Amino acid sequence: MKTTKFRRGARVVHKSQTYHIDRPVLLIEDQRALAQMAEAMLREKWGCEVMVAASMLEAKQLLEAHGSAFVAAVCDLNLPDAPYGEVIDLVNKHSVPAIALTGAFGEELRSMVNKKGVVDYVLKQGVNSYEYAVNLVGRIHKNTSIKVLVTDDSLSARAVLKHMLSIQGLNVLTAKDGYEAIEMIEMHPDIKLVLVDYNMPKMNGFSFVLEARKRMGKDQLAIIGISGEDGGNVSAQFLKNGANDFIAKPYSYEELICRVTQNLEMLEMVESIQNIANRDYLTGMYNRRYFFDEGYGIYEDANNSGSNLFIAMIDVDHFKKVNDTYGHDCGDLVLKHLAAQLSAHFRDDLIARLGGEEFALLIADEDIKVTRERLEAFRLHIERETIRCDTTNIAITVSIGGSHHPLENLDMMLKTADENLYHAKQNGRNRIVA
Repeated sequence: MKTTKFRRGARVVHKSQTYHIDRPVLLIEDQRALAQMAEAMLREKWGCEVMVAASMLEAKQLLEAHGSAFVAAVCDLNLPDAPYGEVIDLVNKHSVPAIALTGAFGEELRSMVNKKGVVDYVLKQGVNSYEYAVNLVGRIHKNTSIKVLVTDDSLSARAVLKHMLSIQGLNVLTAKDGYEAIEMIEMHPDIKLVLVDYNMPKMNGFSFVLEARKRMGKDQLAIIGISGEDGGNVSAQFLKNGANDFIAKPYSYEELICRVTQNLEMLEMVESIQNIANRDYLTGMYNRRYFFDEGYGIYEDANNSGSNLFIAMIDVDHFKKVNDTYGHDCGDLVLKHLAAQLSAHFRDDLIARLGGEEFALLIADEDIKVTRERLEAFRLHIERETIRCDTTNIAITVSIGGSHHPLENLDMMLKTADENLYHAKQNGRNRIVA
């Protein structure tokens, strides 16, 4: 029975792929030129469908027809048939996150907007304002898949924070002290952000940060410390212990959301940089460098525990002929197709493109017979598939060389797998030699 999984190799991310919103956006704006500009910006940035309403009546009709399908509604607060922000109540009635657009803004209007539970408000001050609103739509969509943990011994404080973060579309978990927060992180390793109060019983905020950092680094988990105590010592100690940011009580909804958004965007930026460094440009698979960096650790774990380890080298048969016959664009499609199929069939294992048409696969802690059966099923699947390029269907096969003997190091295992790949080629291709 296989117990060790490599989960970080599961997702294929193509370099050319941009973030896409797969749900429509409702744009409520009575000024035609502004509506056209905002619609074009939303479509260009997120590739999403945009439904435009020029009045509250038109918005009502669209909401009644599509309702919960909308990822967000960008709403002008001053409409011909709703001059005082009544459109926000309409949008709230259909549980659609609302972004408010306004030409003039004062403290009274700001208070009204916040009370209505608007995600954020944007002053109409030029293109930059609309860029902010467009980016905010993307943030709302991304937040639906992000988990955030609120840690505070005060039930009311937890409830307030949870409400504020939920308005942003985030999935909010709560913990009443540092010990419970550590348990939540271990139960939910996909938590991206923790907001933690300093003054808590059992384990205070400082101690929690130290314990959390033993498990996850700043590139995996953002931590924002919170405290109502005077002076800069608390904020400095939070940061020295490993927190990413700090918020002093009392804080406004706007400040909280700006801090949260900034930290989430920083995590996404770090992930993007890591992907550039660790992934192959064409296929989005891990590259040679990452394969060896991660593979050495997997090899050591298997070697120390005496568990099975299998390395496979996978190569497209007659790939030069594919390029010569159909062109390099079709050759690139073939490689992307093979990468996607590898990811689908071996999503819990370490996969990398080593170069050209060669891919490497590292499978840990699995019965060798099961591994052979999976590889054979994959080989047959590739043989039966065709890849569409322009008007042509391209059929390919793959040869696979494997090694499962516990040799002296990972490099030797890979060399043996490569030698077996050569034998597979010499013996007629479209076969496995291990």
